[in-house]
Amino acid sequence: MKPNRRREAGLTLVEMLIAVALLGIVLLGIAPLFIASVRSNYAANEYTSIHNLARDRLEQLMNLPVTDPQLTVGAHANDLAPFLPDPTTGTLPSTIVNPIQRTYTVAHYRSTAGASGTPYTLTDVGAGVTYEFKRIDVTVTSNNGGTGLGIGQRTAQVTGFLKNPDPANNVN
Repeated sequence: MKPNRRREAGLTLVEMLIAVALLGIVLLGIAPLFIASVRSNYAANEYTSIHNLARDRLEQLMNLPVTDPQLTVGAHANDLAPFLPDPTTGTLPSTIVNPIQRTYTVAHYRSTAGASGTPYTLTDVGAGVTYEFKRIDVTVTSNNGGTGLGIGQRTAQVTGFLKNPDPANNVN
């Protein structure tokens, strides 16, 4: 009688190739989800950043007196620097264009009481007329700097109202 050879336990080369092929197919199915997740996270981070820039500027403007020259009626141009600091030295000027623009508009409004049980309405009265409220709209736009991540251009807009403490005399 021949002695029984113990069968060696383990994987054959064919079994290993099949396992690797199955793993590759599964990973190919998951890869687009991973890429979409990275792009979505980048877009959300950028949107959060531009929204915070808009809220910060609105708070700065809301803390000014209603007669401040920054709160004159009309559209106000981009107040951010056109170029970013050099990333290696931190100094200006640099050739890196700032992808973010922040603008704001100011308008004057007067309130009109509605009929009984209806809300009052606000009417835009323009500059040089008595007003009760200033409406400030801050808009921040980012074109994501051409990185190709995210969903392209993003815009955040926030609005606030300032009450005029002396409507009879503050008509700027």
